[in-house]
Amino acid sequence: MIFTIADKQILFRFDLQHNCEFHIACGDSDVVKFFINHVVSKNSDLSDFILNGLLLILKGALIMDEIEAKKELVKKIKEEVMQSTVVPCANIKLSDEECSIFDSKVGGFPYFPEGAQVPVDSEGNKLYLLAQINCGDISGLDGFPQSGMLQFFISDDDLYGSPLTIPSPQDHWRIVYYPEIDMDTDPAYAAVEFENVIEREFSPFEGEYKMSFEPSSEGMSVWDFRFEDLFVERWNALCPGDKIDSLYDLDDGVFEVLWEGADHYDEGKSMHKMGGYPYFTQTDPRDSQTYDTLLFQLDSESGESIDLMWGDLGVGNFFINKEALKNLDFSDVVYNWDCF
Repeated sequence: MIFTIADKQILFRFDLQHNCEFHIACGDSDVVKFFINHVVSKNSDLSDFILNGLLLILKGALIMDEIEAKKELVKKIKEEVMQSTVVPCANIKLSDEECSIFDSKVGGFPYFPEGAQVPVDSEGNKLYLLAQINCGDISGLDGFPQSGMLQFFISDDDLYGSPLTIPSPQDHWRIVYYPEIDMDTDPAYAAVEFENVIEREFSPFEGEYKMSFEPSSEGMSVWDFRFEDLFVERWNALCPGDKIDSLYDLDDGVFEVLWEGADHYDEGKSMHKMGGYPYFTQTDPRDSQTYDTLLFQLDSESGESIDLMWGDLGVGNFFINKEALKNLDFSDVVYNWDCF
């Protein structure tokens, strides 16, 4: 038998052996509800077997329609959160171009003016340069230093100097900031002081890579711990009869929609940057607004000319409080890295 409702065909076939086939030519829940209420319930000449079968299939169609509706709602809320939290950032591209001590770069000899102190760990061992940013290269990035040299040093150990805690005491890593760059600085000073730490046992990179910056902006992604509260608030306002306390309260198929496009490795790109929002391979280690700004993120990248790897395709992040950054106070920064 074929029922036609609002130009939508609903086909039900059965034979004497009770082999049944049911098909709805659309996913319109209103049509399905109409069919249940006005066709199935009013056709007493249909056998109980057929009626029950119809009801089961129709209810299944309603559930599938509800799941699809929830998926669309997740996409909508996700986009709203991203659009409402847009902040500036500077995306970083690495190259194997020759570098000087005045360049923004990963590795190599640091900018090291005469009279400066060599950064050491709590045992007095010299640290080596992970990266340095000539802040003149990011002078348009709001809230960040507009001049000077910002340096990140780490130690030669299997955790790359990170305590993997919050706060992150700078015992085996260090941030150094020079408000002014003396362009007359002799590179020989750095070569003498850091020559013996260029060769090391533990390091997330090999070589020296020059940085170039591209101004951009981005909204908060699902990786950021603050995303959950913003999403849950919007969801509960729109779905008062289906409230959730966390993202994990969403149905499995619906929850997966949150992560669509979140893994940048699917697109074959790295996410080195300053500002913006972080990426993790595990979870955001933060749980408060204290460290609300992504100071610097250095991702894994491998290719013909780049060899940069945090463990197994991991990523390194440095977080700071917005006010501390404004005051150029780098004494309390979170240094975290994770990997698959």
